[in-house]
Amino acid sequence: MIVSRPQTGNLISFIFFFIIAYAVLFINVVILLYDSRPQLLNYLVVIVLTPIAFFITYKVVFRYKMIRMGNGQIEVRYPQFGIHKMYLLKNITYWKESVIKTGKTSAFRELEIKFTDNRKITMGHREYVEYEKMVSYLLQKVPRLKR
Repeated sequence: MIVSRPQTGNLISFIFFFIIAYAVLFINVVILLYDSRPQLLNYLVVIVLTPIAFFITYKVVFRYKMIRMGNGQIEVRYPQFGIHKMYLLKNITYWKESVIKTGKTSAFRELEIKFTDNRKITMGHREYVEYEKMVSYLLQKVPRLKR
């Protein structure tokens, strides 16, 4: 059974970002509320940092998923919501691995799997552990569905 989840290093760096971003945002909101003459910088920080912090919170916290592959099935689990989906390999519409060259020797790779119920999961090779094993499992079990 292959178990893939977001890498711990990525999660730790996002936690540090959340602590710093929300602390700076909180301080600036308090200044805006209680200072009779707040600086323009305080307004600018709140206007710029709020959408960035909320967007990254959405991407990290609400899209956190664990994927298990094995025994002819794929299990997608969203532990923060208690959602658990189980798919058989025959429920895969297609899967593809996109490779984008990012430098002379490096590339960003992303795996996308679409199921018959129109749900789609995507994962990057630098974001999830066991990425290579998942691609090789799909190549071994359902190579005809690769795009």
